[in-house]
Amino acid sequence: MSGRSKALALMFLLTLVTYLDRVAISATASEMSSELGLTKTEMGHVFSAFVLGYVLFEIPGGWWADRFGARSLLTRIVLWWSAFTALTGAAWSYWSLIVVRFLFGCGEAGAFPGCAAAIGRWFPSEERGRAQATIMVGSRLGAAFAPPLVIAMATALGWRKVYGVLAALGVAWAALWQWWYKDRPEDHPAVDAAELKLIQSGRAEPAARQQKISWKTLARNRNVWALCLMYSGYTWGLYFYLTWLPTYLAEGRGVSWDRVGLAAMAPFLVAACANFLGGWSSDRLAKRIPLRWARRGPAVVGLLLAAVFLATAALAESNRLALPALALSFGFSDLILAICWATCLDIGQERAGVLSGTMNSFGQVGAVLAPTVIGLIVERTGSWETPLLISAGYYVVSAAAWFAIDAEERL
Repeated sequence: MSGRSKALALMFLLTLVTYLDRVAISATASEMSSELGLTKTEMGHVFSAFVLGYVLFEIPGGWWADRFGARSLLTRIVLWWSAFTALTGAAWSYWSLIVVRFLFGCGEAGAFPGCAAAIGRWFPSEERGRAQATIMVGSRLGAAFAPPLVIAMATALGWRKVYGVLAALGVAWAALWQWWYKDRPEDHPAVDAAELKLIQSGRAEPAARQQKISWKTLARNRNVWALCLMYSGYTWGLYFYLTWLPTYLAEGRGVSWDRVGLAAMAPFLVAACANFLGGWSSDRLAKRIPLRWARRGPAVVGLLLAAVFLATAALAESNRLALPALALSFGFSDLILAICWATCLDIGQERAGVLSGTMNSFGQVGAVLAPTVIGLIVERTGSWETPLLISAGYYVVSAAAWFAIDAEERL
């Protein structure tokens, strides 16, 4: 097993734990709301508080990874968010939960830009799409197993103790990462001369030795704006699945609670396959057609099909049609995920941490708004159909934004 494969395996485990922690609250939302007396709108605010913290610290996290490396960044943020994962189980009121989840989001920000920066240093350009796809598969498997695992643990231990178990997993990962990973593959004994030569092929100069990039340059760049707009539509749809899906299945689709965990797994398992397919297909296409179209083509197709299947799920009367359509919609939307982050590597090069952090920060506008808006609409209308159709429309907007993104244009 090569050195870069071992580094990637650690990042895969990180994203798996990340999404176990992030999605756990959706599986405990019903019990949590009942015990703390929260309405759907208030629970939506709790979901959104995490994303707000995530948004505010995403760009600083990306800058840190570019400047100082992913070793110290990922160790520190995993320890931070693990502490606030544990504190989620100690929440005693609406406002205590808001504060804890906001600080949890602050801690988790920078995880994916940190991984992007590590991939930029450890992988040659032709392997980066697949490497990004691999870690995104970890995130989807974490999200897939979170609902049934958390529901089972909450049944056995109570929902509060679940968060202590999840926090311990994060601490264990941080210790392993700090011990094994090096920011420079040339400093790692697991990397031999042949692998180092492959890694260094086409690798840009380290960010610390490059001319500093100004925020004005980022603000004036068309690619940056288009990436953020595109990603906001993706995150709007994503956060329905990350926050409201178990509640929708139980209340909107009449799925019994003992089956909700398994039903909620399906979209994320489909997405795990789609993630890898998206990164692999884009890398393969890049050998035959211009890079801009190798990234753009699969992403546009994925988002348009995601819109079609989500609208189908919203309007379908039968669960036999609606549940598979929900899973396929999320799968097709997630086809773009590895492509988005690989595009940040293409455009940003050794500034990939800052660029991916910018995309993931400003692109989280949809994620900040979606949980609260969806909860508010459902609370006032009693219908889940409207928020799902809004999400489908936003996917179409994201697809259109890809035509303004050029992966061949360097930052």
